[in-house]
Amino acid sequence: MMAACFMYISAIVFAAVAQPVLAFSREMSQMLKDEMAPRFSVTDRWGKWKESRGDRHIFMHYLPEQNLVACACGKCGSTSMWGFIYSKVFGHNWTYPGTPVVQDVESERWENKVINVQDRREQRKVFGKASTFALIRDPKDRLISSWKSKVACDGRLGTDVGSREFFTQRLLELAGGGHYDEEAIRNIAHVSCLSLEDFLVAIHKVHQNGHEKFLDRHFLPQNYGCFGSFKPELWDHVVTISDNSTFSILGAQLNSSGSTPVRSHASQAKVYLTPRALGLLDEITIDEYKTLAPYLPGSRIAQPGYYFVQRAESEEIADLIG
Repeated sequence: MMAACFMYISAIVFAAVAQPVLAFSREMSQMLKDEMAPRFSVTDRWGKWKESRGDRHIFMHYLPEQNLVACACGKCGSTSMWGFIYSKVFGHNWTYPGTPVVQDVESERWENKVINVQDRREQRKVFGKASTFALIRDPKDRLISSWKSKVACDGRLGTDVGSREFFTQRLLELAGGGHYDEEAIRNIAHVSCLSLEDFLVAIHKVHQNGHEKFLDRHFLPQNYGCFGSFKPELWDHVVTISDNSTFSILGAQLNSSGSTPVRSHASQAKVYLTPRALGLLDEITIDEYKTLAPYLPGSRIAQPGYYFVQRAESEEIADLIG
């Protein structure tokens, strides 16, 4: 079954090559040529067409009572950040089961304490008067963690199998430009998960097509999202969750003492990075590192081999970055 999945991916979505530079098949390239509009729709597995823009789910989230703009990309520690904010705003921890989850700050569970500001002029007005806080993560580390969490085939990695097929299909459709014929749609329908290398090939193709801003928030490059309109140097605080002072800073912005965040889900897993996978990671994340370099301790991935997805800098946040 796994072999069949890879055959479908290779035949329909991309042509694998020895170097970390992709070459789409001649048939697919011809199919996609000159068909893409500047903004386009991607079909989901239920056959609906809708606009896809990952940063709308990340920015701008404004808490008027606290006069705070808070932002965290998917797989950067957003569960912990919003859990911490919730505990300070309401005076108790998030205890709701199921969905909507704590990151869904526009749900009724947040009681309108957070506003999603999308008007550009209003964003500039709010950003100019509010305290601002952004949570980031090493781009390569985050992308591997996103693969592990959302689309990996290995059942030992803690992947969310309930949503895995949806994320896989959505990514493959976006890698193909959203313009498949009926036969291509039937073929990729057999693919419900991706190896790390196949995942990186698909992500790379999205970047090659210039459509990375339409990626799901878990895969969206960090130079979009929080920093698409306001560069890091304009924010009051840009920090990683592995920084021991992160939640002390956020607590101060919330006018609250205490810095222990709500602990969230995580798992540590060892994955093998091939030379090609590492090359793809280098190419995919180059713009993110240009944007975030002053705020990061540096990439942890320097060479091919076995790699631990999670590494916490202190015991206190050991399971916050899965």
